[in-house]
Amino acid sequence: MKVRDNLFAYIWTDMRANNCNTFLIRKEKAVCLIDPGHKPFLPQLFQSMRKDGVSPDEVSSVIVTHGHPDHLEGALDLRKKGALVGIHPQEEAFLKEIGPHFARMFGWSMPELSFDFHLQEGELEIGGERFLVLETPGHSPGSISLFWEEPRVLFAGDVVFAQGVGRTDFPGGDGGLLKESIRRCRKLQPAMLMPGHGEPLKTPKEVDRNFELIEKMYFSYL
Repeated sequence: MKVRDNLFAYIWTDMRANNCNTFLIRKEKAVCLIDPGHKPFLPQLFQSMRKDGVSPDEVSSVIVTHGHPDHLEGALDLRKKGALVGIHPQEEAFLKEIGPHFARMFGWSMPELSFDFHLQEGELEIGGERFLVLETPGHSPGSISLFWEEPRVLFAGDVVFAQGVGRTDFPGGDGGLLKESIRRCRKLQPAMLMPGHGEPLKTPKEVDRNFELIEKMYFSYL
């Protein structure tokens, strides 16, 4: 689904299986996927991409907002096909420390971990477009969010959703850190919110109202 020029959203709506939303940024010859989801659902993702005129073979880079299996597994498969995969270094270290145990919690076999670049706080360029990488821990220790500066689009991973927040009861979760991460995201005044699960919010008014609701409904419990 095309959201705006050079941005496509593939929203997971099947309640029978857990998977994350995937976002595609296409600019000039650069095609970047954010959180490709579980490996078994890649064919479905690729079919949707082709309908939007994007071949899976064009994917040159993959950004993983955090290392939970529903965000990471497909990225590792795409790496085998030649895409460069990036993750925050703290998340990589965390996965190597507790990854096998965490994978068993989800009934998932932990694959060999290998990444091509690290995502750290600061600027990132994709196809000539400027993005800001934000360290947003709380749901996991090395979670990142990505902010596309000119259209003010926030890719939040599992930090904040429409009327919801990421869980903090998984290993490495921290409610206090999650609140600070959400506050950081709100200060950017995003015009659109592209969350890791659920429906995107596509207007500044919707996004700000959602942040206000989150603070009122969830912050006292985190």
